[in-house]
Amino acid sequence: MQLSINPTNPPQQFVDKDGQLQGLNVELAAELGKRLCLPVELVRMDFPAMIPAMNAGRIDGIDTGMFWTEERSKLMYMVPYAIQAISVVVAPDSGIKIATENDLIGKTSAVEVSTYQMNWLKKLSDANVAKGGPAVEMRTFPTATNVVSALLAGQVDNALLVDSVARDLVGRGRVKEVLSGLGTARTTLGFRNKTVVDAIVKALNAMRADGSYQALFDKFGLTGMPADQPLAIAGPGPA
Repeated sequence: MQLSINPTNPPQQFVDKDGQLQGLNVELAAELGKRLCLPVELVRMDFPAMIPAMNAGRIDGIDTGMFWTEERSKLMYMVPYAIQAISVVVAPDSGIKIATENDLIGKTSAVEVSTYQMNWLKKLSDANVAKGGPAVEMRTFPTATNVVSALLAGQVDNALLVDSVARDLVGRGRVKEVLSGLGTARTTLGFRNKTVVDAIVKALNAMRADGSYQALFDKFGLTGMPADQPLAIAGPGPA
């Protein structure tokens, strides 16, 4: 089973000092492969290439903490397995004041291209322009690493990151978080084959039943799906 991954988002997925893949999604893929009796190959690629690669049959699925959207749910079989949100960060020594999401208007923001956080920011900007106000000046980059580099180089005023990535960077003193909890949504695994996704769903629910699902999220300090919500396909899947 070949799954794409973008290892630039610790603690979800990252490369350690020895060049090895680590993180929640890496360990989740290994556990799913074990339960399905399938070897798993994690294929590293930037996020914009993932959906085209899967639709072309180059990979079987996407394992990178992809946010659920209605549009994406029509392109693949999406299985929500975690809850995440967007954080806004600035450089540690920044004096920029951002107290609410509306304070992003008129500023320059860095985001990873073709992501949920980019679309969220665009909707905020477009809504303000429709009211006759200024837009957000958005600069897009291929990876979260590039986003942070642009921020620390002073190329932008702020950056939008997945909250778990932001917390990791804050913990290492690299950025300062000024807003959190924006656009809270489900993050998903994505697959192109119904037989495969049905087996994945069964394995995920078995992990929840035996406690290994929650133990994995506790290990990395991330938020799993609420206990009263089943782990299942969300959306119609590909036509």
